[in-house]
Amino acid sequence: MNGINREDVRKQVVNMLVDLKDLAALYMENDRKVAEMEGNAAYSREYKDAEIQKIREQLEEKVSGTFENLREHFESMVETMRENDQIYDFSSPDFISCITLISAVEKPLPLETITGIAAKFAGNRQALLALSEVAKGRNKDTIKEMLFDTETQAASLQNSIEDLEIGFPKSVLMIPILKDEIVKIAKIYGEELDDAERDLGVDYQDIVTMQMRTVMGLTN
Repeated sequence: MNGINREDVRKQVVNMLVDLKDLAALYMENDRKVAEMEGNAAYSREYKDAEIQKIREQLEEKVSGTFENLREHFESMVETMRENDQIYDFSSPDFISCITLISAVEKPLPLETITGIAAKFAGNRQALLALSEVAKGRNKDTIKEMLFDTETQAASLQNSIEDLEIGFPKSVLMIPILKDEIVKIAKIYGEELDDAERDLGVDYQDIVTMQMRTVMGLTN
């Protein structure tokens, strides 16, 4: 059961969060520049519009590379997850003892016990499937809740990334939502991220506030 590659999944999760942080920073920098331009009473409307267009074109150039990195990290993560799904090694003593226990008990185990057993095999779809097959009643239900489908997770995440890229920068409010989707992958694999790894530098409200200030021509 040691064949599950959690390290590389975690690595790409962290890389994707860094990419989102970079996108958020680029957006905030862009909005500050636009706000400064809008707030300068000495400039004509025509001049402001021309300069703001240049600022937005510069943003588009900068984020293109970041989105490319995000896609590459996503694809690498999904590739590792698919490889993990093909691991069928059920020979470890730990797995044998767990499946023996679960198959033998008729009554529900304490929730802490059954979730603890399933957590041993976080990210190991085949092991969790095997455990769910022999478990009974509530034990089966609890293990099934921890099961995941790589293709479903990948399709959802890919759609979110594409929506963010196509609509950027108007889609910027999707960044905190996309972050939660990515962190969910880490949790599936039993990986805990620290505060620094989860930090995007801004949150949903920060982005909304910056948008409002830009519209009003206010600078920070």
